[in-house]
Amino acid sequence: MARNSSEINIIQKKIWEGSLPLEIRLSPSECRSFDQSDLYLVHYPRISYFPFLLERLKAFFTPFLIQPDVPAHDGWLSFEGVPLKWHYPVGLLYDLFSGADPTNSKGGGGAGQESGDEISAFLPWKLELHFTDWPDEQLVRLDNDGRVMHDAFINSVKETILLPLMQ
Repeated sequence: MARNSSEINIIQKKIWEGSLPLEIRLSPSECRSFDQSDLYLVHYPRISYFPFLLERLKAFFTPFLIQPDVPAHDGWLSFEGVPLKWHYPVGLLYDLFSGADPTNSKGGGGAGQESGDEISAFLPWKLELHFTDWPDEQLVRLDNDGRVMHDAFINSVKETILLPLMQ
């Protein structure tokens, strides 16, 4: 089905402006206070990647960390105990893990907003931040200068370019 340019522009705009509300808490095993730390609440772009958020998360949670001198690039996020692949866009990870139906989205950019009652079941997306016990079997370790993240992004662009040519 062919789409006209105004429909394509609307779709591109919705993708570009889409964001997700995130509720990020520090892992209890890394928190120095018994009653846990404050929550980090943010609207984050669906097309962005979690490593871009790590510096802000580290700065926010430093007063609560048992090891406050841990580097920001040692941070990783999990959802219900499952490490999230940092080289996938945030929106894709949400769509894969939340159980929300992105095809029924109504409103401003967040997927899974089927009805008012069901919004609270999916949003904000509740994640847990870790700085220790990096899951080496599931995640490629980040580096201080962002080279690993850059290389992963370039490789995904190459795959995107080559995929249509291979069909």
